[in-house]
Amino acid sequence: MNAIAFRRACLIAVYFFTAGCNTMPPAPPIPPETTINWVEHVRHLTELKDWHIQGKIGVKTVSDGGSAYLDWLQTNGSFHITLSGPLGQGTTTISGNESGARLESASQGAHISESPEQLLYDHTGWYIPLGNLLYWIKGLPEPKTPYSETRTPQGLISTLNQGPWSLSFSQYATHLGHPLPSKIKIQSQDLKVTLAIKSWAPLLRDLSETDESNLP
Repeated sequence: MNAIAFRRACLIAVYFFTAGCNTMPPAPPIPPETTINWVEHVRHLTELKDWHIQGKIGVKTVSDGGSAYLDWLQTNGSFHITLSGPLGQGTTTISGNESGARLESASQGAHISESPEQLLYDHTGWYIPLGNLLYWIKGLPEPKTPYSETRTPQGLISTLNQGPWSLSFSQYATHLGHPLPSKIKIQSQDLKVTLAIKSWAPLLRDLSETDESNLP
């Protein structure tokens, strides 16, 4: 399968959750009367380095659009992200740490690069700043890049402009004892990404040995 066909396979719309997942109770919403202490909030979320996210990702470019099931394991600097395709198309995984990244799929085989962003772009056509996403996924700005923001009445980020990216955080819920985003829209000039996060859970798997063995 060539790169265009692979990208289209990744982008075909799917129904992501089985009946069992659909019965999962939703995370409790943030009470309207809640007031966030931003300094403490940032400190707690900065300390949150090990987690397991499940949800959906929708991607729209100038020529394609669709969605995939997202399963993201994170521990410190190591990550393992699985994008599940529809109708037997299989899965695509991208994993790595500070040494580099590895992308693998049944159709494309395995590929290794020092940059996870470049690796994802080369084989899907999407440029997604995964380093920034580590902060955005928690509802925080990436700390090294200038930004502007607006806040919700509770004190959480509602919109964020950082570099060429515009983000909106339209839903928050209580996950792992903290208010965390449930829906994020990320947009640049020619790419729109929507993340719908169904669950956050503690990480129950050590990623370090697996990732390090696969990287240069």
